[in-house]
Amino acid sequence: MKIQQPICPTCGRAQSNDHLCLDCSIWKNRSDSHQVLEKNRSVYAYNDLMKDVLTRFKFRGDTALAELFKRDVQAAFKRSFSFKESVLIPIPLSNDRLKERGFNQSVILASLIGQPILQPLVKVHQSKQSKKKKHERLHQKGMFQIKQTDGIVQRNIILIDDIYTTGATIYDAARILKEAGAKSVSSFTLIRS
Repeated sequence: MKIQQPICPTCGRAQSNDHLCLDCSIWKNRSDSHQVLEKNRSVYAYNDLMKDVLTRFKFRGDTALAELFKRDVQAAFKRSFSFKESVLIPIPLSNDRLKERGFNQSVILASLIGQPILQPLVKVHQSKQSKKKKHERLHQKGMFQIKQTDGIVQRNIILIDDIYTTGATIYDAARILKEAGAKSVSSFTLIRS
């Protein structure tokens, strides 16, 4: 199901009004996350169908599914972002996870958009986000390191990921990029849970 208005103005979660959702209010009030992320926009809401599709795409290696999303991804991206000179940065996988999976789903999704892609972030190997409780995710930091700042300084960055759940991954990556000199950081995900 495609996400329709009204949505939270920050994270893009579908809801009954266009006010800041509870999760975004918490992020906004955290001193380490205030003004780090401009906004997140997603194509689809998380439901049983999208759970199955994501499992097949991400964990079973059915990367051909990405082509099914292409038109919706491009339309949602164009509708959501007007940055003429934005740079896409896919959320990286740890080396272990990349070897295990054989591909990075975020890179595949970014390639559907057709804008310049940089990969300056390195994922520090940690346990899977999906295995952590919400409280653990929200307080996790240090998931990423930056290996280069070329192309980041004073640029509008759009992080690309498969799913926005609590925002912890996106906020941690955005924080690192802002510290490295990014003009702004937003994110675009296939799914918003």
